[in-house]
Amino acid sequence: MVRWGSRAALLVTGVLVLSACGAGPVGDPPRTLTIEQARERSQEHVDNAVAALPVQPRLTLTRFGDSESECTDPTDHGPRGRYQVGKSYWLDDLPADRNAEFVDVLFEHWQSSDYRVLTDNREEDNRFVSVEHNDDAFRMSVTESTEGDLSIGASSPCVWPDGEPPADAE
Repeated sequence: MVRWGSRAALLVTGVLVLSACGAGPVGDPPRTLTIEQARERSQEHVDNAVAALPVQPRLTLTRFGDSESECTDPTDHGPRGRYQVGKSYWLDDLPADRNAEFVDVLFEHWQSSDYRVLTDNREEDNRFVSVEHNDDAFRMSVTESTEGDLSIGASSPCVWPDGEPPADAE
């Protein structure tokens, strides 16, 4: 009798864990943020990171600073028809002689804000750090150009344009 009770408890626990994941029937692509929601979330990630800096820069969109591109080779091996949204800014009006400090502050902010470090090249001449948020999979980076200018960017995971997969998505 004890064995049956243990098995039943294990089964109930497994069902609760699986249903908590929010997945639909096996094989159904999950709902995502919409493109507009992903754009807003990218901006929130940028704003939160910039707020951590000891000097507030003027944000200037980079050449491709407000981007949207189809996920043609998604890293999650999901279906096509989804898009990645990104925001990228120059951090203007920051003293270049403090770039190492600013990059370190961003690194520390990300580590304390539930991001995992993907790349840490803070010791290079052209500093570069990239991270991914553990909850929503948005990625961020800070880059120092050869001219000594810093830029910051955030990009979304692959999302459906309207948040829902089309009926024919596999």
